[in-house]
Amino acid sequence: MTLSADKHSRSKQGVEAVSSSTRNERAPAQRPEERERLSECVSSILKVTGKTRNEHRSMAALPMAIILMAIATGCGQRQSRTDSDTRVKEASTAGEAVKLTFSDLPVPPKPEVTAHLIEHGKSVYAQNCAACHGVNGDGKGDAAAFLLPKPRDFVQANYRLRSTPSGKLPTDVDLFRSVSLGMPGTPMPPWKHILNENDRWAVVEYLKTFSPRFADVNEDRKAIASFGPPPARNQAALAAGKTLYTRMACISCHGESGHGDGPSAVSLVDDSQTKLNPRDFARPGAFKSGYSTKDIVRTILTGFNGTPMVGYDGAIPEQDAWMLAYYVETFVKPAAPAVVVRESRNFLAREQLGEPDVRIQLTERAWKYDPEVIRVKKGQIVEITFEPTDNGLGVGHGFAISSYDEAVFLNGAMVGAPKTAKFRADRTGKFIYYCSTQCSTEKLHPLMNGTFIVEDDKAKQTASLE
Repeated sequence: MTLSADKHSRSKQGVEAVSSSTRNERAPAQRPEERERLSECVSSILKVTGKTRNEHRSMAALPMAIILMAIATGCGQRQSRTDSDTRVKEASTAGEAVKLTFSDLPVPPKPEVTAHLIEHGKSVYAQNCAACHGVNGDGKGDAAAFLLPKPRDFVQANYRLRSTPSGKLPTDVDLFRSVSLGMPGTPMPPWKHILNENDRWAVVEYLKTFSPRFADVNEDRKAIASFGPPPARNQAALAAGKTLYTRMACISCHGESGHGDGPSAVSLVDDSQTKLNPRDFARPGAFKSGYSTKDIVRTILTGFNGTPMVGYDGAIPEQDAWMLAYYVETFVKPAAPAVVVRESRNFLAREQLGEPDVRIQLTERAWKYDPEVIRVKKGQIVEITFEPTDNGLGVGHGFAISSYDEAVFLNGAMVGAPKTAKFRADRTGKFIYYCSTQCSTEKLHPLMNGTFIVEDDKAKQTASLE
């Protein structure tokens, strides 16, 4: 049985769920075109397994394993057309997915800008962004005091991730990409996992209303036309990049080792007078726009507005930017392979649990759980998957249930990285669930709590969310 809470509106009514052990639904009959696609896919699998269609005269004669392979890989299923960026398959190398970076994220066409779109953007902003960025867009939301780096001040409009020259406003595409991908290493999550394309375009248009600069016809928001063709990556290019690293004073902030420990590092602040740490080039996961040579080149040319990192577009040839980027990438050292040891979370002997009777999707929005009340029956095996809509102070959020916390204690759940607990509801009563990660201090963290109700097995209702 699966219970799921809508991420955009909190249900106020109990949602009765049917036990998975009693579910017995017939799959709808396949349409001819779907059967054709399935047949084509099975043929492809047969080639891989060394079989031929002649060895299996009909679909009914195919081994069950092959049919299951076809279904598991999505054969015969119609691709969703609701979100173009969900249709993009990320490239993979040696079996590992390569994440899309800022410059390569596909951007769908922007809808017509209307008063309705902007009003919708205001609603999306109030629900998802105001807690950090403030209702006035000045970066002074309720959560701002607990966050580092500080939330963007949309009134001041010093945007860092851009394709435009230093000091210029970002393009609309830049803003859409920033909202979609978030900021790695900060509490700003990738909203493409939560908001659909129209929501993101709407909030982009609403963000622009906070600064009069976007309405100024004299503002030049053209992207840099070209980064130029990349030169050959060889020892000569790396040597030239190393020379540029010193000549352009990168070494003063980022240090000789590239760890952000240069002599000027201790004195750096941003436009809000907040202390800045120069980028540690040995940590690719901390690069704000994702880690790729192209995006390092883009950052060198555009800079980060509101910080001491200036852009060099027009000041150096594009070839120099590429060679400097090649040298920056040499600071990343491959980590030694480590043996992963799987250990129990605690010292208790655990019951071996089978399939859950109840599956619940739990989320968080602005430091509040959704749903706020969960009801189950005593004896049920409960599986709760928790995925927040933001990353708290950068370390995620947690979920634990008082009196059940030996079995249910999750830490560090983040956007795109949910965590799951499975346990048996063996005690009746009302229990508090709470955030087990220090996601903030003072008034926000204590707001994260809800009620877990376990009813005796005589209750008629199987499970519900409120």
